[in-house]
Amino acid sequence: MTTWDWPGPVVGVLGGGQLGRMMALAGIPLGLRFRFLESKRPCPADAVGTVVRSAYDDEGALQTFAEGLTLVTYEFENVPVAAVETLAGSVIVRPGSEALEMAQDRMKEKEGFERLGIPVDEWRAVETREELEAALEELGLPAVVKTRRLGYDGKGQAVIRSTDDVDEAWEA
Repeated sequence: MTTWDWPGPVVGVLGGGQLGRMMALAGIPLGLRFRFLESKRPCPADAVGTVVRSAYDDEGALQTFAEGLTLVTYEFENVPVAAVETLAGSVIVRPGSEALEMAQDRMKEKEGFERLGIPVDEWRAVETREELEAALEELGLPAVVKTRRLGYDGKGQAVIRSTDDVDEAWEA
């Protein structure tokens, strides 16, 4: 039986990686079934639901994926906002595109948290080497430098423990 035949709730997940697989493993005992949109073969979600193989920007595949779903979510924050907005036209998507857009940009995320009164460590946005050096002077060491986009699980960040680390961190 595919998720298209399942009479109960079907959750659509953008992404078929490890987090999607864990989500399904937690939801299946609750009577949920899962459909994934994932381009990679094989993927960790293969064993726990139906997988629609496609890129996230394929509108036809997004329509096929959304057919009969109860709701859609995503397993990581680097899915295209446009895909979430397209799906939201035909099915409930949570978190919505505004939250996704904020999660994709560390600066927007920090600013959003601050607006909501959620405490964050002191931070500075830097776009040049000079701005980095000024921020380190102001904030002190050690410090962590992070890319604004596409960083996760320690990727896209560098720890600066001394001024000797600045060159390597900036290059990274």
